[in-house]
Amino acid sequence: LKFGLSGNMKGMIGGYVFFSGVHGWRRNKMEKTLIIIKPDALVSGLVGRIVSIIEKKGFKISGLKMIRLMPKKARGFYRVHKGMHFYTPLVKFMTSNPCFVMVVSGRNAVRGMRKIMGNTDPGKAEKGTIRRLFAVDNRHNVIHGSDSPENAEKEIRFFFTNNEVFRWEKKKYKI
Repeated sequence: LKFGLSGNMKGMIGGYVFFSGVHGWRRNKMEKTLIIIKPDALVSGLVGRIVSIIEKKGFKISGLKMIRLMPKKARGFYRVHKGMHFYTPLVKFMTSNPCFVMVVSGRNAVRGMRKIMGNTDPGKAEKGTIRRLFAVDNRHNVIHGSDSPENAEKEIRFFFTNNEVFRWEKKKYKI
């Protein structure tokens, strides 16, 4: 989000920037979200390209690891979909090869990452989104992202300990 700084800036409290004047209060929240680069992206050699897109959009990688989901863990993660027609094929797909789990942080990270990822059906995804560029179909759609800040917290805790998620600032080093 971009803010016009007309009016008097009152200050920043808890991730929110408060402005006086006609515009009132505007949200500028720093968030974390869980991203999974799925097995189809890995075996297609797309991991680096996907991470590059995420970073070029201004988001930071705060945690990253390559894992092999075991069926029990996959069933636990996707339990909200149990009973749906796609549940069993989803668990089978997510356990077929390793994947990358990431904590991505930035301003409005959940909403921003969902926009960058695009619709789960690549045919309906906006041009330039990760799924439009790389996904085969709505079951093999290369990436998962949390759908709300509340779910992001739960999903991050599912895959990461506190010691595996880092805060850092961008900086240029002289080589």
